[in-house]
Amino acid sequence: MRIVTLLLTGLMAASTAPASGKVPRPSPELIMQRGGAAPITLRQFKGKIVALAFTYTTCDHCQALTVALKKIQADYAAQNVQVVECAFEEDVKTNYPMFLKAFTPNFPSGYTTAVAVKKYLSWDDLTEGMLRVPYMIFIDAGGTIRGDFSGKDGFFGDADRRIRAELDKMTKTAAKQTAQKK
Repeated sequence: MRIVTLLLTGLMAASTAPASGKVPRPSPELIMQRGGAAPITLRQFKGKIVALAFTYTTCDHCQALTVALKKIQADYAAQNVQVVECAFEEDVKTNYPMFLKAFTPNFPSGYTTAVAVKKYLSWDDLTEGMLRVPYMIFIDAGGTIRGDFSGKDGFFGDADRRIRAELDKMTKTAAKQTAQKK
């Protein structure tokens, strides 16, 4: 009986495994607030390659990532790349204005709730553990997630180089697809 229960539990976990980390997969919509400004939606960047960073405004690693993303945005803007940052810690509404003033991102930046981020990522704390930041998603121009990197991954040990490698791969693929259409 115990073996049957363990097998059934394993099958149930496998059949309900979340989509986070699995690529490719369609990118769902995400809406980010910006205080008094108009909200940001991922839909508005359709047709661009998007590097989406989920962060906490008070996290040192996330703040360092924001600094790196400013340079990346400047370097890749001409290649149809858009960096977007979404903060989601508990006190984000209070922290966000100070974060903007201190880091002045040159790319769209907003905030939402942890619930919205977990829904976007199809994240389940029970099966995947605690969601760690920073977290990066790479979306192609057609709206498909091509890269998914959790804060618990080694990806952020050399974030600048790895983000650029992902973007280089995606811009080369986009250029090939454009050339094939001609």
